[in-house]
Amino acid sequence: MKNVKTMLKIFMDDKQLSAWLKELLRSRDPEFCPVEKACLHAAEGMGGLETLLDLRHRQLVSDLRFAIWQGFKLNLENFRSPLGAAALKLDYSQLLQEHIMFSLPSHSVVQKELDLLTGAMTAEQREALEPVEAYFAYLETVGLKVAHYLGFRLGDVLYPMVEPGYVADPAATQRCRWDLEQYIGFTLE
Repeated sequence: MKNVKTMLKIFMDDKQLSAWLKELLRSRDPEFCPVEKACLHAAEGMGGLETLLDLRHRQLVSDLRFAIWQGFKLNLENFRSPLGAAALKLDYSQLLQEHIMFSLPSHSVVQKELDLLTGAMTAEQREALEPVEAYFAYLETVGLKVAHYLGFRLGDVLYPMVEPGYVADPAATQRCRWDLEQYIGFTLE
């Protein structure tokens, strides 16, 4: 998280973007590794999950990019209307604009494929998938919030170069970080 500029290099690379998130969670969140290990164990035990894992990964990366974008936009909105910074206190589903994120083709098309794939599975197979689903649910819950904060931080770095008069608001950035750290239960920086 310290070198926000490096995110620009990996933002467009699916594997690097998800690897960044997983490495951050492994190094900062003690609850992540057991969830990840359970997913890997379940995936090894089932076999033939490559398609499902690929689809979930594609969907996750799409959602991460959208969350980063929403955080980036929120930073500019805060700069342009600091008195309207009430948006910084919104629920994460509102901040992340989940209703829009879920309607993006990169999310919804993949969701249809996932629904077809899991719909063809037996109840036993779906039950065996629970650790895999728990893993992705974890990444979607914690990961999207971290990605949103990263987008906000990217704004602090990039907007001075492209937005006339932009000055970062360290108090807003700090408040975002503190709120997020309280929510996720570990420190980011």
